[in-house]
This record gives sequence, structure tokens and C-alpha cells, in this order.
Amino acid sequence: MRTLTSLWIGLGLAAGASAAGAQPATVVRCGRLIDGRADEASAAVDVQVAGGRIAAVRKGVAAPPGARVIDLAGATCLPGFMDLHAHILINPGDVLADSMRKSSARKALEGLRNAQVRLQNGFTTLRDPGDEDLYYSPIEVRDAIARGDFEGPRLFVAPHMISSTGGHGDFNDLAADLALQVPNVVVDGPDAMRKAVREEIKHGADWIKLAATGGVMSAADDPRAQSFTDEEFRAAVDEAHRQGRKVTVHAIGAGGLKAALRAGVDGIEHGALIDDEAIAMMKERNVPLVPTIYVLDYIIEEGERRGIPADRIAKAKSLQAERDRCLRAAFASGVTIAFGSDTIFPHETANREFARMVRLGLSPMAAIRTATINAARVLGIDKDLGTVEAGKRADIVAVPGDPLADVTALESVSFVMKDGRVVKPGADSRR
Repeated sequence: MRTLTSLWIGLGLAAGASAAGAQPATVVRCGRLIDGRADEASAAVDVQVAGGRIAAVRKGVAAPPGARVIDLAGATCLPGFMDLHAHILINPGDVLADSMRKSSARKALEGLRNAQVRLQNGFTTLRDPGDEDLYYSPIEVRDAIARGDFEGPRLFVAPHMISSTGGHGDFNDLAADLALQVPNVVVDGPDAMRKAVREEIKHGADWIKLAATGGVMSAADDPRAQSFTDEEFRAAVDEAHRQGRKVTVHAIGAGGLKAALRAGVDGIEHGALIDDEAIAMMKERNVPLVPTIYVLDYIIEEGERRGIPADRIAKAKSLQAERDRCLRAAFASGVTIAFGSDTIFPHETANREFARMVRLGLSPMAAIRTATINAARVLGIDKDLGTVEAGKRADIVAVPGDPLADVTALESVSFVMKDGRVVKPGADSRR
């Protein structure tokens, strides 16, 4: 039987096909093409698009009568990017009070706007792994885009990050006598965990997200400490898998990370202090790592100016050197890496993650694959997306210059096509 997740994937792809079906046939003439499969870029390749899908990829495609021709001869074309750790409800400069004073409706509107910013910067697919809304506004944004009500990237959503009392998703800097329900899900015990997972799925979750350890941007918790018991982890994974959902976890310290892996989780977010044993466990089960490097650097580099509390900046600084060493080892080991930004910073700067991954050891091509074919496989949509190949959905982006020579070129997306529809024209085109 199909899961609700597969139904929502189908809805999103079908909506894209409907929107693209009204578009004329298109030929995109690429100066270079990084297709997501080959180890090198190809020069002077044309991509023919019809009905929202790629009809042909080769040199010298003849434009059909009436076709739109898009000249990207000075640019590099790539598959549409995917970000598996995008917090669309968070705006730069938000503080604790902002999460408490905004309605779910306002958060949905801001989330839609932020998702559209990401689309304009080349990200045609996002996963939001838990956002700060007591209700389910990211689900509504996902569904509105899938229906074609609004332009935006296709979305996969874990509505909340499920946390333990006092953990990364709890608001530990609120006064003890302030009776407020935090805009996350806080549970204790295996039974409460099962109920929380069921509630997430009831309201449309594509994924389940757990806080396996403490975090950096939360008060009075330890990023190195395991947040849930082994029994709580097992209850979450059993309940999610039984209902056809996968589980990813926020994990900084190696202890909580390995406990989550032993319970059978399907993904690791951050992994800043990952150790050799955890790397071996992930490789054995092909569990992907979403490293989110730039966010920690942003807290250190911009935190004081942005009003981030001093204790959070101190946490980030205490982890940075060890984070670099641990992630270098993970990258060198061959663990599957998928792109994630963790956007607590301006959404238009999320593309900086590519260069940070290269700094810690990935090649530019490997960094590109984290946001294309690797991410598509994690989401289970690689039959339709993740590469520029005939038969796949026409998600294509372009950047000036050659990102294999200078990976920062990926920070300047000049052209975006989603499902065969141009959503950011970046060059001369003619009919």
C-alpha cells in the first residue's frame, strides 16, 4: 500500500506536471552541463524539455517549431538543488519571543515567502526537519505549493522536532513559573513518544525528527549529552517505520548519535562530534549525514551582531575545531553526505554551505552531488529528480562560470527551472 508520504510526493509531482504542461516546448542551451552522474562537466550541451520532463540531453538539439530557446552559453547548468535541513519558518534576527508571539497563520505566510526565496536561489526541493510552530503551518505551505496555489519548491516536512524535557526543542530559558506551551513537541517515556509520532503522522508528516542530543542554539543543555533513553529511541523508530515514515535526528555528540543509530534511525543531522565507531555504523547501514557546517560558523562570525545570546556563541566556539576534525574524517570515509543548511541565517545565503563542505574535504563535484543525486536518494525521489537525464522532471539551475573551478559560483544562481517552468529567467531567450 502507498504511504501518505508517497501520495504527497505524487501530488507535488503531478501539480508540477500540470503547471508545466501549459508551457511551450523548451530548449536550454548550456555552456557546460553538470548532469549529476558524470564525473566531469560536458561542454555545449542542449537540454530539450517538454511537458515538464526532460526529453533529450545532447549536443546540437534542434528546437521544435514554436519552441522557446534559452541561451545559457556562458553558464553552467546543473540539476535543481535540494536542501534537507531548511527551516522555512525562521527569519534572521528572530529571538525566543518571536516564536511565542507569532500566530501559526503568520508563520505560514513567512514560511511561504522564505521557501520562495530558496527557490530563487536554485533550491527546487526542500525538507523542513522540524520548525517552531505549535500547529502545522509547514504542512499547509507544502500542500499549497503542491496544489499549485503558489510558486515554491516542493516540500517534505517533519512538522516538529520531538524533544525530551529540557532538551534541544524545549525552551529552557523561560521562567519556571510561566505556564506556556512551547511551539515544539516535548515528550518523556516510550508511550508518550509513540503518541507524539502518531500525532505527527496524523497531521501529514513526511518524516519524523527527534532531538537525540542537546544543541547549540538552546539554553542550558549539553550538545554532547544523549537526550532520550534507548527505549524512547526504539519506540519512535518502531512507530514511524510501522507507518511508513523515516526518522532523522538532530545529533551533536557521538553518544546520542550512536544510540539513535542502534535504534534504527534513517538519517543524522549535524553529526558535529561524530566518531569512528559512528562512521562505521553509518557506512554499514548507508545512513546519510546532513552536516550543516555554515550554521555553526555563522553563529560564531555573526552571532554578536545578530543578537544571538553569548552562551550560544560560546557553545559554538567550543565545538568548532572538533567539528572540523570529525567532519573531515566522515567526509574522507565515504559516508553518504546530503546537503543541509539549517537556515537560522538569511535564506538567500544558504548556498554558502557548498564552499564550507569543500573546505572540509569534499571536492566541488562531490559537494554538488550532496544537493542533487544524494539528496534525491535520501528523499526517495531519485527516479524523477536529482540528475539532468532524459525522462526525469525538468528541474534545472544555472550559475555563471565554472563551479568545479570555483565552488563559490554556486552562490550566484542566475537561472531556475522547476518542472519545466522557468521561475527565474537568467539569460536571453527567444521563441
